[in-house]
Amino acid sequence: MEDMDKNKVTSKETTRIEAFSDGVFAIAITLLILEIHVPVPEGNETLLQSLMHEWASFLALLIGFFTLLVCWINHHYMFSMIHKSNSVLSLLNGFKLLVVTITPFATALLAKNIETSWILSSATIYAFNFTLMGLAMTSIWLYASRNGFATTESVKKLRVINRYYIFATILSTTIWLVSYVSIILSLVLFCLMFINYIFPERMVALWAFRRHTKDISADVSANAVKVN
Repeated sequence: MEDMDKNKVTSKETTRIEAFSDGVFAIAITLLILEIHVPVPEGNETLLQSLMHEWASFLALLIGFFTLLVCWINHHYMFSMIHKSNSVLSLLNGFKLLVVTITPFATALLAKNIETSWILSSATIYAFNFTLMGLAMTSIWLYASRNGFATTESVKKLRVINRYYIFATILSTTIWLVSYVSIILSLVLFCLMFINYIFPERMVALWAFRRHTKDISADVSANAVKVN
């Protein structure tokens, strides 16, 4: 009975953080569509032709949507293991939500300048926002894991998840730096990050398997050296 009461208290420590975060994510994703305006008939132009003029806005919408979607999926994944909270964790989560609320603006900036001379600067600003997103995500997890707020199946899995989210900051920062040189290459890296973080459970399992395989290989090599 006492254990049940403890579990209830523990779950309440992150329930409000998760609920508030979900609300912010929902509003931010909704705001993305506001940058796509309903076309007005002009001359003999068809509706399809008019919509095609908005291709930049649609592209930016997709980029912004998938950015927030992947961010939300990983936020949910992390808090499925984080059961305790304090003021510092709440502030780190607040920093992440700040970046989330800025994302619609960064997306709109990218959409409006995708065909102008400001495209490189706009892409760099968006990429920097993306870097802050990765940094915020990593900060939340590392703080929670190192302060005993997160529980996993094993210590090895905890270490794998730590590396997984540290890599998120490294990759997102690389995307930002590359955006100064090549928008196409930064877009390719963005897709790579999307693929790597859209299914965090599967990727963590894959990283853990690779780590386990390396450990086995190292043990075999060490034993072989001892025998020789």
